Amino acid sequence: MVPEKDFSDLDANYKPQCVNGRDMIFHDGFAAPFVLEGVPFVDAEGRHRRLPQEAAEKCLRPPVIPMSLQGAGEVLRFVTDSTAIALDVTFDELFAGPQRRASTGFDLYIGSGTEKRFCGNQFPATQDPHAELLFSALPLPRTREFREYTLYFPLHSAVRSIRIGVDPGCRIEPPAPHRVEKPLLFYGSSITNCGAVSRPGMNYPAIITRLLDLPMVNMGFSGACLGELHIADEIAGVDPVAMVLEYDHNAPDPEFLARTHEPFFRHLRALCPTLPVLLTSRCDFMNTPDGKRRREIVMRTFLHALDEGDRFVDFLDGETLFSGPFRYDCTIDNCHPNDLGATLMAERIADRIRRMLAPLDDTK
Repeated sequence: MVPEKDFSDLDANYKPQCVNGRDMIFHDGFAAPFVLEGVPFVDAEGRHRRLPQEAAEKCLRPPVIPMSLQGAGEVLRFVTDSTAIALDVTFDELFAGPQRRASTGFDLYIGSGTEKRFCGNQFPATQDPHAELLFSALPLPRTREFREYTLYFPLHSAVRSIRIGVDPGCRIEPPAPHRVEKPLLFYGSSITNCGAVSRPGMNYPAIITRLLDLPMVNMGFSGACLGELHIADEIAGVDPVAMVLEYDHNAPDPEFLARTHEPFFRHLRALCPTLPVLLTSRCDFMNTPDGKRRREIVMRTFLHALDEGDRFVDFLDGETLFSGPFRYDCTIDNCHPNDLGATLMAERIADRIRRMLAPLDDTK
């Protein structure tokens, strides 16, 4: 008889690892069958990025370099029959932000398609670059049954590696495909980076992707999006299904916005003639000469495109994003959206994106 050996002697990942008193088996989250979304680039060190390092280094503001490594909507998707999910994470950097659960925490959602629901948030208790986190008990299922999970990464921290732990004997399988295969891409300011919401799954681009069931790439870089033309080149390389363009807040004055907004759009349009592009003005619109001038500049880009026969561009007046009885409760500082503001933005932008994508659906 051939003696039976323990496979974990060959692969240490199969040795149970105790997390908060619970034995878990860990798997590399950056390998199949896990599906990583939101970071289309990998640098020479193997780090996943929202923007290539060489492109980030060419930007006018250096903070784009570290921010391009941060999550802002990055997700892992997978299916498992485990009744608990554990994380073994190594960070490159941890940044404190307005909300600890958003800056360094992970959100776990359960469900597929447009039926995803929030399970919980876990964040490191210390600033140690290594952390072990456990999602267990309710509202996670108590019985073993295959379910799809979506794990949102922190908005302000860079993850070097991640291992996903499941109960011993449980399996991990790939998730169902999205309804739309190509990502929706966002380019914009801290409004798009969404660092002021309470947790990662509440940034408005993330909410939109759940509403529409598609992947996304978030190129929102707080205080650092200035309409550089080489970013349009990178966007074209991603080949998104559609795009939301918003960087008004990062333009230091209306004159800068006027010099860069339409040239950026025209450069992108030359690269992507049929890409649906939604142009938005600032969500916290103020009826001041500066505010009205900025909105006119964004609208002018839209009107010029229409005059030239562009059928793939639309404009959304940012003043309408927070409209309603709670308009003045939508931010943390009269600028950056809180959870309420992000939800209203997501609902209204998603509705417009649906309309822009409808003709594409009809051609399939």
